[in-house]
Amino acid sequence: MDIREYFSAWRRHWVTIVLCTVLAVGAAGAVSALSQPTYVATARLFISTTGGGSISDAYQGSLFSTGRVSSYAGLAVGKQVAERAIDELGLNVPPESVMSRVTAAAVTGSVLLDVTVSDTDAAAARDLANAVASQTSQLVQELETAQAGQLPAATATVADFADLPVAPSTPRWGRNLVFGLFGGMILGLATAVGRSALDSTVRTDDDIAAGAAGPVLGVVPRQKTPSADVLLLGSSFPTAEEAFREIRTAILALGAGTPPRTIVVAAPAVGTGSTTVAAGLAAALADTGRSVALIDADFRGGRLPTLFGIGGVPGLSELLRGKVTLDDAVVPTDRDNLSIIGTGVATESSSALFGRVTMNEMVKQLHEYFEFVIIDAPPVLCSADAAVLAGVADGVLLVALLGSTTSADLTHAVGKLRLSGASVLGCVATSHRRRR
Repeated sequence: MDIREYFSAWRRHWVTIVLCTVLAVGAAGAVSALSQPTYVATARLFISTTGGGSISDAYQGSLFSTGRVSSYAGLAVGKQVAERAIDELGLNVPPESVMSRVTAAAVTGSVLLDVTVSDTDAAAARDLANAVASQTSQLVQELETAQAGQLPAATATVADFADLPVAPSTPRWGRNLVFGLFGGMILGLATAVGRSALDSTVRTDDDIAAGAAGPVLGVVPRQKTPSADVLLLGSSFPTAEEAFREIRTAILALGAGTPPRTIVVAAPAVGTGSTTVAAGLAAALADTGRSVALIDADFRGGRLPTLFGIGGVPGLSELLRGKVTLDDAVVPTDRDNLSIIGTGVATESSSALFGRVTMNEMVKQLHEYFEFVIIDAPPVLCSADAAVLAGVADGVLLVALLGSTTSADLTHAVGKLRLSGASVLGCVATSHRRRR
C-alpha cells in the first residue's frame, strides 16, 4: 500500500479510528478510577565517616562514605531493618510486607541515601519511611562500631525526615489518558488499514475493471435525493443525465458502428441499482430519437411500472404465456420514443418461461418496431434467469455498486454469464461519490 491508500483507508474507516480512540481513552479512565491510590514518602540519610581533621583525611572519608552507600541501601531494604521498624511502629504485619514497600537508592555522585516507602495510606507511608530510615541509621552505627566504647567508622544520619504526601503518586490520570489517546489512535489506524486490506469490495473504477475483466462504460454519481427514481423522469439532476449520456455513447460506439440492439442489464446481487441503470440508459437512447422498448424481466423484484407510474396492465408474464399480444403488453411512457413492458402478474413458474422459444421470438418481434430493447434482469448470483435472458441478447451490461459489490461477486457473475455463452459488454458503477 502506498501513502494514498493508507489515507484512503483511514478516511473510509474513520468511525473505527474514532471508536478505538474513545474506547482506549475510556479504558484508561476506568483503570485510573478503579486503581487504588498509592502514596510515596521519602526520607534521606547522610553517610559520613568519623575522625580525621585534615583535608586528606576528609577526602579519604568521602571516598569511604561513597563506597558504603550502596551497602547501606541493601541494609535499608533488608529483613532486620523491617523487623525493627515493625517493632517501632507496633505493626502486626510480617517483615516481607514491609520489605515489599521499601526501596533504597543512593543519590548518584553523593553520600546521600534515599529511603522510599509506598503505601495506600499517606500517613502510613510517611511513618514507615521515617522508621526505616531511623532503624537503618541505628543498624549502621552498630555494624560500624568495632568495639564497645569506640566511635563508629561511619554513620548514617537522618538528614531529612519524610513529609506527609499531599497527593497520590498513582494513578496518574493525565499520563494514563494521554497514553490511552495515542494508543487508541494507533490501534484505530492499524485496524483501519487491516480492514481495508481484507476488504474486497470495489471502490474505484479500476477495482470494477479488474474484478469483471472488462471496461467500465460509465459512472452514475450519487444524488442528494434518497430516491434515484426521480432523476429518470426529469432534468433536475444534470450530473446523472450526463452519466447516462456517457454510457449511451459508449454503447453506441461498440461493435464498430453496429451497436448491440438487445441489451440485458444485470447486477451480481440485489440493491445494486441495475433497474436505475436500465431505465436511465433506455431514456438516454430515447432522447436521441431512437425507439426503445424497456422490459422488466425481474419477476421477483421488478419495479419499472411503478417507476414510470404505470400499473394494472398485462406484462411479460402474460405475453410469454400467450394470453396477450404485444399491443396489449407494450405501454408508451411520457417520455418520447420510450415504451415499457412490465412483469405483469408473475407466479413462481414465470421464470421458466424465459427458456422457451417464445422469449426469443418476442424480442425479434419487438425489433420490428423498436431499434433497441433493454431488459432489466434479476440478479445474476440469485437465480439463473439473468444467464438465460442473456442468451437472447446481444450482450450484458453488468452493474456494480461501489463500496458494496465485491470483486469476487463480479468475477463469479461474469463467469456465470460467459458460461451461458453471453457477451459482457462492460460495467457501470453506481452510487459513485463525486470528487470535489
